[in-house]
Amino acid sequence: MPIICINTNVPSRVVPTFFHAKLTNMMFQALQKPREVVFIDLRAEADLMMGGDRNACVYATIECIGRLNPEKNLEITRMLEDYFIEHLKVRRERIVIIFKPVSALYCSFNGELHDPKIEQDLDLPLCPSASKETGGSSE
Repeated sequence: MPIICINTNVPSRVVPTFFHAKLTNMMFQALQKPREVVFIDLRAEADLMMGGDRNACVYATIECIGRLNPEKNLEITRMLEDYFIEHLKVRRERIVIIFKPVSALYCSFNGELHDPKIEQDLDLPLCPSASKETGGSSE
C-alpha cells in the first residue's frame, strides 16, 4: 500500500510518459511490496514556492506500512532524488521527501484492514509478487 505523492511546479510537458511506470517499478523493488498496491500521485504544475522563489522544486511524501526506517529512507531518498534530477530537471537542494509510516489498522484495502504483522515487516517472506519480479526466492 505504498502511496507516493509528488508535488512539483515543473510543467506537465516536462514529465516523461514513462515517469509513473518506472517510478512504480523502482518503489515496488525498494519497498518489497506487491506492484499492484503501489500508488503514484504526481501533481505537476503545482503552485509551489521554496525559499521565496518559484524555481523548479519537488515536495514528495511516501506513506507505507512497514519497511520505513532510517537506512531504507536514505536509500530511497538517494534513488528518488536522482530520478527527479534526471527526469524532472530539479536540483537536489530543491527536493524535500517526507516519510510517513502508516499503522496497518488505519489502512484498508479490498474491504479489510491490513494485518498488523506487516508493520514489523513480518510479511517479507510472504510477498510472492516481489519474488517473481526480482527473481528472488520467497524462502
